[in-house]
Amino acid sequence: MSIHKTAEIDSSSEISDTAIIEAGVYIGKGCKIGDNVWIGRNSYIDKYTEIGEGTKIYPFSHLGADPQDYSYKGEDTRLKIGKNCIIRESAPIHRGTTKENWETVLGDNVFVMTLTHVSHDCILGDNVIISTGTMIGGHSHIGEGAILGGCCALHQFISIGSHAMLGGASSVRMDIAPYILAAGSDIKIQGLNVVGLKRSGVKPEVRLEIKTALSILMDMSLSKNNVIDSLSNLVQYDEIIKFRDFLISSKKPLLRK
Repeated sequence: MSIHKTAEIDSSSEISDTAIIEAGVYIGKGCKIGDNVWIGRNSYIDKYTEIGEGTKIYPFSHLGADPQDYSYKGEDTRLKIGKNCIIRESAPIHRGTTKENWETVLGDNVFVMTLTHVSHDCILGDNVIISTGTMIGGHSHIGEGAILGGCCALHQFISIGSHAMLGGASSVRMDIAPYILAAGSDIKIQGLNVVGLKRSGVKPEVRLEIKTALSILMDMSLSKNNVIDSLSNLVQYDEIIKFRDFLISSKKPLLRK
């Protein structure tokens, strides 16, 4: 264990023997810092925050602060950060409220860039990338492998599907299905995230079927239920099932054009 003499750590917190805690770091009540975690200078780990193995927290990050929600009354809610994540400078990530599961969760290999805000009760899947300046409203769910470009703004309770990609400065007020490329202040579908699908090893025949699924989604003559029914007629690859399940579970209006 390497803890700088100027670091302040609450006695109730658990720190791995292989963690590195730099100068000026504060770690508050009830935190758990895993193996080979590095916490850079002057970072503030507020309370009840769990940081998984191999994660790097860059200087001036503020993690585990109380949620910005009037309903919060001081409950012991939590922030959980997975393994091998990167949290860059000045990126606040807040704990959950009691309204959902009492926690904010980041999966493994999540990359949160500078000046990004992840609000209370958000859930980010594995391998998500959140670019600089993005603001994610409370209770938003971001699927695995999704990429959010710089300075995106997500309304609260938004769901973004797996391997979707949002262009920079996108304003998001609707749910966005998996594998979609979307962009704009008045956000529009630009097509499939083909590059992301290829990088994920999705085969050409599966990508073609996903393209058909997207064309069905964008057919505004169909109701949402009609779209879901039509997707049942496609080859039921795992990706098509995931696409259909997302539409079924979506509680907000869907981006369809």
